[in-house]
Amino acid sequence: MENNYQELAKHFRAFGSAFRTTDVFRDFIELTAITLINQYAFDEQWNERENRYHEIRQKYAEDDFRRFPKILAALIAAVSESKRQGTFDDVLGRLYMNLNLGNPDSGQYFTPYSISKLMSGLVAQDLPEKLDTQKFVSVLEPACGSGANLIAFAEQVQELGHIPAQRVAAMGVDIDVLCVWMCYIQCQLYRIPAKIVHGDSLTCEFWSAWCTSDWVYGGFAQAMAEKVAQEKAADGAEPPSTPASPASLALEEQLVLF
Repeated sequence: MENNYQELAKHFRAFGSAFRTTDVFRDFIELTAITLINQYAFDEQWNERENRYHEIRQKYAEDDFRRFPKILAALIAAVSESKRQGTFDDVLGRLYMNLNLGNPDSGQYFTPYSISKLMSGLVAQDLPEKLDTQKFVSVLEPACGSGANLIAFAEQVQELGHIPAQRVAAMGVDIDVLCVWMCYIQCQLYRIPAKIVHGDSLTCEFWSAWCTSDWVYGGFAQAMAEKVAQEKAADGAEPPSTPASPASLALEEQLVLF
């Protein structure tokens, strides 16, 4: 695994002094997110994303742009090796911090994956029972960063003998769109059904959503809507006579509706 990180870092540094590493990293992440989602999400934003892809491409000479597929290949190799070993990892989050791209002025420090694993174990002690009694389990991360906590949760599901692509519905939010793309990419590569939203969990303002192919084709949007409705009914909540205002809805409900 360490060799994969070194390979990834080497590719970014190969751009030389003509480019800032922070700009190359951001362009790579956005290009990769667009490349992945435009393979299956033929929605009204498809052309906008495609145009953005070519806009970024024009910033680079052909020889420099050819480095991006090599970086993506190295990233896929790192995730694949992690999966072969039966463990997951926050590949992009670790790389981001190792390249010294964090923003200390805004308090941006990604949680080490070992801590995410510990936290996942502490907050999901009833996970075996839920997996035995429910069709799927859901997890919400209101400040998802690169997705370490969502990835750790999915790994825990796998350790219990279940397939995350079938048994997990993950939702994440982050105010930094770079984090949204990073989280989406990793959930897509690890095959975690996920809806990652660019938004503000405190003000409940949302601007865009990036859904993995397993979320889309697994029917998790409808499944989550039904889950929320069932939980409200179990709590004895009366159906409203008028549509509920966004302010009266929990974050999970708003994300389901967004």
